[in-house]
Amino acid sequence: MPMNVAIAGGTGFIGKVIIKKLVESGHHVKALIRPGALLKIASFSGTESQYVYYDSPSQLVNSVKDYPVIINLIGIIRETKETSFDFAHHLIPMSLVKAAQDGGVKRFLQMSALGAGGKIDTEYMETKRLGENVVKSSGLDYTIFRPSVVYGPDDHLTSMIAKAIRLAPFFPVIGDGQYKFQPVSVFNVADAFVRAIDKPETFGKTYDIAGPDTFTFDEMLDTVAKAMGKSKARKIHFPAGLIMLKARLFGRLMPGPLSVDTIKMLLAGSTSDDDAVFGELGITPDKFKDSIIEYIKK
Repeated sequence: MPMNVAIAGGTGFIGKVIIKKLVESGHHVKALIRPGALLKIASFSGTESQYVYYDSPSQLVNSVKDYPVIINLIGIIRETKETSFDFAHHLIPMSLVKAAQDGGVKRFLQMSALGAGGKIDTEYMETKRLGENVVKSSGLDYTIFRPSVVYGPDDHLTSMIAKAIRLAPFFPVIGDGQYKFQPVSVFNVADAFVRAIDKPETFGKTYDIAGPDTFTFDEMLDTVAKAMGKSKARKIHFPAGLIMLKARLFGRLMPGPLSVDTIKMLLAGSTSDDDAVFGELGITPDKFKDSIIEYIKK
């Protein structure tokens, strides 16, 4: 049944795919965007956008009160001066949950992260757990999704890997490269959110979303390289302790998203034995080896 859906975090890589699938399913979408953020969602028929202030309860309530479904995708991989992990992963969910409660919204879907329910000792995961707890104790009809590494067209991971393999003499790998991942297609993640909206059997549940195949980090690099027509990726492994020490000493001077938190999470890997989400929502998971060839070509 077509519904009005308010989505926070819709300007990101995953959010844009979810918005497209929502509209294709007949839903009307309102993208909630913080003032100053660039409007990066595609101009689909059936979408609108509104700037929101997460520290203004009344304004947030007015933004969602006619939207019986809220999807929260907001997340950051590295803190900035303007945005902390706690604000993005804990306080914003708290604000959205309060707006839902005050505005009569019952359905709430939350993006978390694979590992948020475990023992990875990082502020990123701790604030993700806090955000989950806010949603779980809200009294709303919630569903929480915890994806592994998400890949797809214009993603950050495989695009970065492909660019480095194409341009650099070698790919720098932290540690032995044997930490494991189950990369999951952005289209599978988007399908999970869209299909769960009106399924009462998903209410009150938390799902892992991990791809069907497990790869070490080195194997992921080689898989991307093979999709580019190379036999394997040229790699140089750097001691994890040395890179971690540099991250502790130099903090935000580290390149790209590297930080103490991201290094810890990288070395911990991201896998799950729980694939219930695919069966319960009728999703056939894409295989990384097959789909990455198509994305690299594009």
